[in-house]
Amino acid sequence: MNKKLFIDSLREKTVKALLDLLRLVQTGKSNIDPDFLSCIIDELNSRELSKTEAREFEDLMNLLFDDDQTEKVFSKEEIESIIKETDNQPSRYVPLKIIVGLISIIGYIVIVIGIIAMILLAKDEQVLIGFGSFVVCVIIALLLLAFSNLIHVFIGIEYNTRKINEVINKSIK
Repeated sequence: MNKKLFIDSLREKTVKALLDLLRLVQTGKSNIDPDFLSCIIDELNSRELSKTEAREFEDLMNLLFDDDQTEKVFSKEEIESIIKETDNQPSRYVPLKIIVGLISIIGYIVIVIGIIAMILLAKDEQVLIGFGSFVVCVIIALLLLAFSNLIHVFIGIEYNTRKINEVINKSIK
């Protein structure tokens, strides 16, 4: 349909009919070209609406544009293909993952050293020094474990960002 003819046909419709047309677009029962959709919106904006019509129009506009911009529902096939691609991808950042493992192991070793130091110093009747060495070892170990987990989080962020970018590029094409 010609855009000019469509605009002329909109002028003849009632506000209720225009709102019903927008509702059909919102529910997905009608696929209207975005240019024609903007014509419907312009026509409604040019008319004097009652409070209830204005509220209904505003609600429809919020639903139309909020759903389109914030929610993308993937089909089962798309989800399965993403999972298959994830399983087939070679691991990235292997050296960094090895370092994460080593830092974690060192953290646990430091805790064991702290426990051993506390026990040995408690036998020599230096309980306060033994307890202090244990506390220091636990703090150092927690910092090491936190650092290794932080590296792991950055690897996860990179992975998720890359996957989202791939899905967006596929949906654009």
